[in-house]
Amino acid sequence: MTRTRLTAVAFGLAAVFTAGLTAQTQETQTTTKTKIEIKGGKNVTVTGCLEQRSNGDYVLADARDSNRSERSQYALVTKQDLSKHVGERVEIKGKAVTNTDGKVSIESKTKTEVEHGADRETQSKSEGTSGAFDMPYLGVHSIKTLSSSCR
Repeated sequence: MTRTRLTAVAFGLAAVFTAGLTAQTQETQTTTKTKIEIKGGKNVTVTGCLEQRSNGDYVLADARDSNRSERSQYALVTKQDLSKHVGERVEIKGKAVTNTDGKVSIESKTKTEVEHGADRETQSKSEGTSGAFDMPYLGVHSIKTLSSSCR
């Protein structure tokens, strides 16, 4: 009787572990597409130091444009990989969006495909005139290295 009980327990545990393994092999794939569009704004040429924030966003710090002497910062809008320019003094030509001129529209679509389940799709859209830390946006058309260091 003890042997029968142990065999039944062993089969029960095997079934539980097999079910657990099946649940762990379910695969998901997430795809996100982001569209960034600058509406309005004014064409500018700005020099400054290119920095990358911990969240991956790029910022042009200690920036000066040709018309103003005071320094400012810009949250950069681009699809380009600017990582090779981080820490450099650069000149950026692009469109500046400020509180009085232009908007940035950001539209994001995320699709999650589940192997043995229902797929999910989410969308978000936002418009604004300033980026992280209330900095104006600067849409990057071109970038040129002026110095390999910001010092």
